Amino acid sequence: MDEALVFRKTPAGQVEVTARSGSLTLSMRRVLIMVDGRRPLAELAPLVRAGEIDGLIAALLEKGYIEPIVAAAPEPAPAAGPTTITQGPRTLSDVTDPNRFMSLDEAKRRVVRELTDRLGPEAEYVAIKIERCASIEELRARIRDAERLLANAIGEKAAQDFLQALRRR
Repeated sequence: MDEALVFRKTPAGQVEVTARSGSLTLSMRRVLIMVDGRRPLAELAPLVRAGEIDGLIAALLEKGYIEPIVAAAPEPAPAAGPTTITQGPRTLSDVTDPNRFMSLDEAKRRVVRELTDRLGPEAEYVAIKIERCASIEELRARIRDAERLLANAIGEKAAQDFLQALRRR
C-alpha cells in the first residue's frame, strides 16, 4: 500500500473506538485509534509489527471503520521567521526548524505517540481522551493524567522520561 495514503475514521469507526465491541484485535484497535485524517500510512506502520499494516488497514476498510481521504498538498514555507503549521502533512523543514510552532493537533499526536510507545494498548483510554482535547489547557490536564498513569504503571522515572521527550524538539 502507498505509504502516503491518509485515512480517517468513518462514523462506524468512531463508534467502535468508544463502544469497544470486541470485534477488533489489539493491533487493529491501536491503528484505528491512531487514524486521524492527517497521519499518513507511513506514520501508522511503526505501531504494529513489520509487514502487518497493509493487512490491518485492509481489514479496517472491509469492516467500514476507516476510509481513505485525499491528502492536502503541503503549504509552501515562508522565507524567514517562525513557521506555524495548522494542517497538512509535515515536511523535513517542519521537523528540523527549532522556531516552528506546533499546532494543537500535532501536539496531541505527539503526546499519544510518546504515551503509546511506553505503554502500548494500556494507553488507549488516555489516548482517546487526548485525541478529543479541544484546547491546550485540556491537553495539559490529559498530559498530567498520562504522567500519573505512567508513574503508577511503570515508575516515576518513565513518567519523567515521557515529560522530557515531550519537551524535546
